[in-house]
Amino acid sequence: MSIYLVQVDYSRFFSQEIVPIGCLHVGSALKNAGYEVKVIHCTELEIDRYVDEIVKAQPLWVGFSAMTGPQTMHSAWMSKRVKAQSDIPVVWGGIHPSLLPEQCLQEDYIDFVIIGEGEETALELTQRLEGRKDLEGVLGLGYKRRENGQSKAVINPRRPFIQDLDDDKYRLNFELLDVPRYFLKAGTGKYQRVFSYKTSRGCPFSCGFCYNNEFNLRRWRGKSAEGVIEDINYLKKTYGIDGVKFYDDEFYVNRKRALKILECIGIPAKTDIRIDMITEDLAARLKEFNVFDILIGIESGSDRILKLLNKGITVEQTKRGVRLLAKHTLRVGYSAIIGIPTETEEEMNSTIDLILWIHSIHKNKSVTIGPYLPYPGSALYHWTMKQGFVPPRKTEDWGLIDRWRKDLYKVLPWVRDDYIYYLREYMKFFNYDIAPISKLAELRLRHRFVKFPLDVALVHFLYDQAIPEKNWFGRFLRKAHRVLKD
Repeated sequence: MSIYLVQVDYSRFFSQEIVPIGCLHVGSALKNAGYEVKVIHCTELEIDRYVDEIVKAQPLWVGFSAMTGPQTMHSAWMSKRVKAQSDIPVVWGGIHPSLLPEQCLQEDYIDFVIIGEGEETALELTQRLEGRKDLEGVLGLGYKRRENGQSKAVINPRRPFIQDLDDDKYRLNFELLDVPRYFLKAGTGKYQRVFSYKTSRGCPFSCGFCYNNEFNLRRWRGKSAEGVIEDINYLKKTYGIDGVKFYDDEFYVNRKRALKILECIGIPAKTDIRIDMITEDLAARLKEFNVFDILIGIESGSDRILKLLNKGITVEQTKRGVRLLAKHTLRVGYSAIIGIPTETEEEMNSTIDLILWIHSIHKNKSVTIGPYLPYPGSALYHWTMKQGFVPPRKTEDWGLIDRWRKDLYKVLPWVRDDYIYYLREYMKFFNYDIAPISKLAELRLRHRFVKFPLDVALVHFLYDQAIPEKNWFGRFLRKAHRVLKD
């Protein structure tokens, strides 16, 4: 019998272009053990089509990879449809169910939850279901048991982390995916076949807003440089990739390993890094190895807020790092957070001013800003409930925790009306190489003037035409979006 692994992404995010890394890892482990695996990566617009396929195939089980937010909501929609038409066991895994397993198991449409890393637990669950054996003792598994006519959630002990990510049992089977589907364009169109890849798991830092504190227990584990280089060389030889986006939570924990990978893969790369890791020497090396994009969380222009978030940096360190990155003309995406409980208007303005300062000195960059969201598993999660946050009672309602929503003030009591939403929308204009739009956005932000946002409405209209690509106009707009954003 086959196993289906599903990731449902939100069509408005363009995230369907990013490799479903969790499904790829779990699917590869199952495939390597001899099982037939099918990976489905779709949007909420395609749910009915793929439910029909799954119900017809009657797999041993169907698994959903879910992060907190719209992915949780859309996975719930699809799971309900599967259960309404079949008795196929539905398994949830990934960040959200790992952090809220009991709540997930309260739902009629979820039969099992895989907690933490999924490879070994998914394999053992498959073997138990195949042999119709009891699930007691399957580490990292949550399931339901009938007691006195009632359904009770059972959470087995946590499974230890995989220690050797290079083990052949976990070797990635890229044939599970339609690899060319995930080719991205980058470097103003210079690179046409950029593929996403993850070299490590976890992060040793303790940012208060991050799921890693609980999900990975602040532990970092990486594949060997040799193992990563072998995979990238395979992708180059087999699929002709000409760039790679590394989606590690923190790529440079082991700097020597990171630089060896960048030097030896022989193609340009995108990585994430902490701003306090940037040095003159490292910036020069990144330029030498043709790192075409870097994502950095600067988070705030207020030292008090940075301390509250336990970011471990200061505003001065941010400025020092930005100057070095600008000096070496590295392409950088800076992200920040506002709308944090206890944040004053002055502190919010300091973050806006910091981004405007970055905009003035670092031309080769993009910026994004969004509201603080109380993610389960983060160090500040329970603190936010004391600040008035009421967690959703149903799994699908976690879809409301979406940083791109206009009306987040309805679920986050510390967010005022739609002010943050429009700040973010105008900062998006900095990401496009169109001077009049960028200047208008800068003027609005300097004066904190976000009323009469007709310009935003126009951009949203064009964006809505581009997403479904229903006609020649939509296809043209989507291509234009990619070119301008590069």
